[in-house]
Amino acid sequence: MSRDEAFVGRANSLLKDMVVDVTLDLVRTAGWANLRMNAIAERVGVSKPTLYKHFSSKDQLAKVYLDREVDIMIEVAQAAIDRHPDNPERALREGLRSVLVELAKNPVITAVLASDRATAALLPVVTTNGERMISRAASEFVPIVRKAMPGITDADAHAYADTMVRVLVSHAILPTRSVDHSADLILRVAIPVLRGHQPPELTEQPIPTAFAEENIDV
Repeated sequence: MSRDEAFVGRANSLLKDMVVDVTLDLVRTAGWANLRMNAIAERVGVSKPTLYKHFSSKDQLAKVYLDREVDIMIEVAQAAIDRHPDNPERALREGLRSVLVELAKNPVITAVLASDRATAALLPVVTTNGERMISRAASEFVPIVRKAMPGITDADAHAYADTMVRVLVSHAILPTRSVDHSADLILRVAIPVLRGHQPPELTEQPIPTAFAEENIDV
C-alpha cells in the first residue's frame, strides 16, 4: 500500500467515525425517526453524495450505529468491573448496574416501548439487527466472564454471557422499580453460578445487594 493510499484509508476511517458519532448524538437527542442524512452531512461537514459514498442507505448506517451503542455498553461495563479487581461479585453487580443505566438512556430500547412515530421507525431496525446485537454483546462479555470465573469451560462461559445479556435486555425493556432493584434480582440468580467457580474464601460472602435483607417478590 502506498503512502497516499494509507492516507486515504485513514481519512475514510476518520470520516466514518465522525458520521457515527454525529448519528449517535442526533438519535439520542431527536430520535431515529427524525434522523436525516442531510443533517448528518451538514454536521460532519461533507456533501450528501460523499456521505452516501460511505453509507449507501440509512439502514446501512443503522447497523454501524447499533454496533457503536453495543461498544459503549461494553466499555461502560468493563470500566465498572475493572474498579473491583479483587471482588468478582461486587464487580459483577457494578457492571450490571452500569449497563442497566446505559440501556435506560438508549433510544433503540426505549423507543420500542413507546407508542409513537419513533417506535414504528425503530422497530424494523431493532428486529432486523437485534439478534446480531445480542450475539455480539455476548461474545464481548465472554472474556469478562472468564476473568471472573477461573476454570469455567468455554461452552459455559458463552452460555453464561449470552444469558446475562438477554436478561439485561429483558430488564431494560420491562424494568422493575429501580436500576438497583433490577441489578439485585439478576444477582440472586447469577451469584450462585459465579460462586461455583470461585475459591472457597470468596464463596462465604453475602450477596452484594442493597436488598439483601428484603423479601423480594420475583
